[in-house]
Amino acid sequence: MKKALFFSVLALFSYSSLVAQSIEMGRNLYQQGDFERAIFVLERVPGEESELLLGKSHFAQRNYLKAINILRGISDSNTEWNQDARYTIALAHFQLKNYAESLETLHGLLSESKTTAITRKADQFYNDVLSFLTDKQRFTVFKAVSEQEIQLDIIEKALGRAHYSVVTALFDLYERSKSSENALKENRIKTALSDSIQYQQSFNPNRLKTAPDGISYNIGVVLPQFEFDASEYEIPQHLYYGIQLAVEQFNQEKPNTKAFITYRNTNQEGSSTESILADLVYKEGIDVLIGPLFSEVAKEFSNLAEAYEIPMLLPLANADSLDLYNNYVFQLNPSFATQGKIMARKAVQELGYDTLGVIAEAQSLGAPAARAFRHEAERLGGYVEYYFEEDFESLGYDIRDYTQFFTTDTLDSVAMVKAVYAPFTGSIAQTLIESMLTDLEAMRSKVAILGSEEWREVNIESRRLDSTQLYFSRSFYVDTSTSEARKFISEFRIRFSTVPNDFAFIGYDAASVILEQLDFVNNPADLRDSLKDLRGYKGLSIDVSFNGTHVNEKISIERMIRDYERVFVAQPGQSQQNRRRR
Repeated sequence: MKKALFFSVLALFSYSSLVAQSIEMGRNLYQQGDFERAIFVLERVPGEESELLLGKSHFAQRNYLKAINILRGISDSNTEWNQDARYTIALAHFQLKNYAESLETLHGLLSESKTTAITRKADQFYNDVLSFLTDKQRFTVFKAVSEQEIQLDIIEKALGRAHYSVVTALFDLYERSKSSENALKENRIKTALSDSIQYQQSFNPNRLKTAPDGISYNIGVVLPQFEFDASEYEIPQHLYYGIQLAVEQFNQEKPNTKAFITYRNTNQEGSSTESILADLVYKEGIDVLIGPLFSEVAKEFSNLAEAYEIPMLLPLANADSLDLYNNYVFQLNPSFATQGKIMARKAVQELGYDTLGVIAEAQSLGAPAARAFRHEAERLGGYVEYYFEEDFESLGYDIRDYTQFFTTDTLDSVAMVKAVYAPFTGSIAQTLIESMLTDLEAMRSKVAILGSEEWREVNIESRRLDSTQLYFSRSFYVDTSTSEARKFISEFRIRFSTVPNDFAFIGYDAASVILEQLDFVNNPADLRDSLKDLRGYKGLSIDVSFNGTHVNEKISIERMIRDYERVFVAQPGQSQQNRRRR
């Protein structure tokens, strides 16, 4: 009997020792940030300490719902563990945007528990959440919480941050629904609202505008994947690398804030636009979407982004139809209509071209640019003497019947124009450019040319167009000579073991625009309005100004520099004779 009892005690001791070792291992893995292995160990260990560490590990892995379900099982048997569990539950609800549940959990923790390091953090977090809410969220949370004291705290924190009408509406709701008195807080609020003029003078919506420590932003990225040997392979690959580098740098610079990337492949077989976006919004909880790549796919996503109220930033897609009714879609790459409008402003307001011609291929991407150019030029006081939007392909690209009107000869039958806008695009652009230049040469025309980006490769030095001025629009441009660009190239090569192409710069700028605005507004619910108001952002490949619209209006209009203008400036000690042409 004694021998059997001895072996039972020994087995129990061995089991307890094994459990203690496993908890110690799980604790060490958790503290080291190895959450996947910590979960694997802790799932096999009974006890409330292991449950606490398991729940916190799932929280660190952004498995917020599972973390909440596990941590709810922590009883009051150990106050410190219970406080830690409840605080983590509040954090998880906040990340899930369940702000009412987060505040109620924090309020309960602060009301029932003695002051500890955890409750001090909970008190700070409680106040940070109240300051973080938008006006719309304040009303939603106000109606969702059951504690009157939390409702009063919501109103009090809104003082000076929300418009007078918003705070008075909240307080009226409170007065109609309250079941008990809280004279001290109620009087403070009434005093603040007693003078609307004085309140408006102290109103500052950005006052103490900070996000709670530990907030994370989830950036959805939807780009296609291509086979390694496909010609398009490096476009989405480098775009993604650029996005990733921007996010990694943001996380290094912001110790109390983190951004994550959730990627989906738009070329995935069997995945529809609806299933991809529903998965990103409902399952992953994204705050913003970067992508997709092409305009046709972007159109499908844009309608759903509007329904889900998720801001979507398109890095390359620039179809004019995307912006018609979509309040949540932003085009980093200016639309062709925008390009035409900006070129018209350049022509009329800066260059003084008051009489103009326009020529464009019908049904091409350049057609909306041509129409927008004409509309804007005439709005500004210019006059479009000739407007041709024709199917030149059917004519074999022989456009002499149209270019004949762009002569500078003094013919009575032809009205003179000072400049012609030719937004040729796509695969036929170079053919039309060549035809037009040949015709202008034959006429010895001196008319200025205003072109799309396809014109930037034209060599007018080889043409008999000595006096012709050529201007072209450019959306993206990387100047690799700048210190910022060189730094990016170096960091990119170290991180990804390859040299970045232009799409890497574009991806980096797209993510940087999003991250900068999130860091400014703190609350993702304000991101859409912040993007719309964005002006003067200077990136590595593109400048961005949405300027109250949803299409980037920052387009560079460049003049083609002739060889005789490309002269080096003499360096110290360099003689005048040593100055040479490029």
